[in-house]
Order: sequence, then structure tokens, then C-alpha cells
Amino acid sequence: MIITIVGGTGLVGQGIFKELAQVADYELHSLSRNGKSKDNLVEPVIYHAANLNETGDWQELLQKSDWVIDAVGILFPSKSKGITYEKNSIQPAKIIIDTIVDSKNQCLFISANDGPFFMNDYMRAKKEVEAYGQKRLKSRFVSVFPGIV
Repeated sequence: MIITIVGGTGLVGQGIFKELAQVADYELHSLSRNGKSKDNLVEPVIYHAANLNETGDWQELLQKSDWVIDAVGILFPSKSKGITYEKNSIQPAKIIIDTIVDSKNQCLFISANDGPFFMNDYMRAKKEVEAYGQKRLKSRFVSVFPGIV
């Protein structure tokens, strides 16, 4: 089974890889902007650098994966750095979903089901991705709601 985590070098992605690497003999791939660094290596994960806004080999990887796990996103925006929920959470998720819409694989989205009032925009972003994924992928789109990560 081929499992690819988009956002695989982040805290959530690395945590999932650590668990998967212990459980079974999966072919594990991480897709992120920078590929890998010495600080985030989980064996036997294969690390790939990709820009989701550009055409590349990453699209074929997602299409051939049995499971694509979306662990991309931000907790808080930063106007000074140009980091927004739309640009850094919603758009990457939509690109992932659109890339695999004609494949037979499954998509697992790391969502959230509740948060304090100051996280309303974060929650709206998660709900927007959930609605888009369910519309485009139907039953192939699965949302999970972990606790505080």
C-alpha cells in the first residue's frame, strides 16, 4: 500500500509517519515544500520536495497512492509574512483534491471539529475544505478530528 502525506515534514505528518512506520510494511512518501531536513527524518519515508502551484511529478505520486493524507495547513495567519488560511490551508487542499479526483484512491483530511472563539477563521477554513472534498470526492474523502496537536 502506498501512503503519501502532503505536509509530511510538519508536526502532524511526522507523527503519523512514526506510527505508520511501526505498524506495517507500507510504502511511505512525504510531500512538502522543502523535501526533508536532518531534523525530520523517519525511516523508511521517501521525502519529496514539491510546489503544489506548479505541475510536477508530485501529481503522479498522489494519483498512484492508495491513501493521500492532507496534513497541510496553518494554525494562525500572519499578515506580515503573507500567510493566510486561504493561501496556506484552503488552496493547497483544493489542489490536492482536484489532483486525485479522477483516481480511485482515498483522501484523509486532518480537520477540526471545535475551537475557541478566536479560532473561528481556522474552523471556517477546515469546514470549507471538508465541504469541497465531500463534493468532489464523495465517499473517498474522509475527515478526522484529532484533539489538540
